[in-house]
Amino acid sequence: MSRKQARRRAPGGGRKPLGDEDRLELFPFRLSKGMRKKLEDLADRRGTDMSTQLRAALTSWDRRGEVRSLHTEALATAVAVLADRIEEATGKRWLDDPLTSQLVRERVEQLVAHLIPTPTEPASVPAEIKEAADLVLTLLKAAVPRPGSPRLVGTVIIDDRGLTTIMNDLARDVGGSKRSDEFPNVRALPALIARRDRQRRKK
Repeated sequence: MSRKQARRRAPGGGRKPLGDEDRLELFPFRLSKGMRKKLEDLADRRGTDMSTQLRAALTSWDRRGEVRSLHTEALATAVAVLADRIEEATGKRWLDDPLTSQLVRERVEQLVAHLIPTPTEPASVPAEIKEAADLVLTLLKAAVPRPGSPRLVGTVIIDDRGLTTIMNDLARDVGGSKRSDEFPNVRALPALIARRDRQRRKK
């Protein structure tokens, strides 16, 4: 019996595909022992595997392009680290523990107030800029409706792929949505995204 015949798998044998893994390509990747150990530990804590964690890390890295400035990315990461370390101290999640929630809200407000410079004089915000900022805020809040907060009705078409991604992430990871019909019905059309990218490059 040849080695090839000896290794033949029974029907249904072998590693089962994870989601769309049957459409993924195999890519050789070298890791240091220390990084491999960190990935293994992270996978154990999250009940997944190293392959899943690597894909999640690459996806997160790819999405960095949706945030164009390093200082804004650093701000978001600082907020995430602060919230994470508070959860580590309390041993509970800010999502469902009142004490942890209060600490995260208070400390994040203090951090943002410290990191973002306070204008020496009140600035007059042009109407179109205020409208753009309010629209993004409204969409982000609508991803996790709270009492008295806005709710989306019907399908909303926008030109921002990154915004639709984070809204779905918020709905799933903060709002606890489990089914696709519970996610915000926001769509980013490719033609609108392309037009927005062209306008950004002209600036």
